[in-house]
Amino acid sequence: MLYAGGADLSDPYLSPLFGDLHGFPPTFLQTGTRDLFLSNTVRMHRALRKGGVVTELHVLEAMPHGGFMGGTPEDHELEAEIRRFARASWD
Repeated sequence: MLYAGGADLSDPYLSPLFGDLHGFPPTFLQTGTRDLFLSNTVRMHRALRKGGVVTELHVLEAMPHGGFMGGTPEDHELEAEIRRFARASWD
């Protein structure tokens, strides 16, 4: 992979998926059905759960990587979910 510059792709400094996730704070993950990184987001969610981390995964229909960039009903729904998660996690 070009971004790794020849480094080991399983190095946790390159990909936290392969690191020790125990003790991570509550984590909110979002992706979409058209996101190039959908499967990696699902894998990270499973790794966080395995590490005992409170985590939620939200997959939005047709959302590309980076989201819809504001203004859509999906964006408003996602914003409400993020606020709810943050309040529940840090209250």
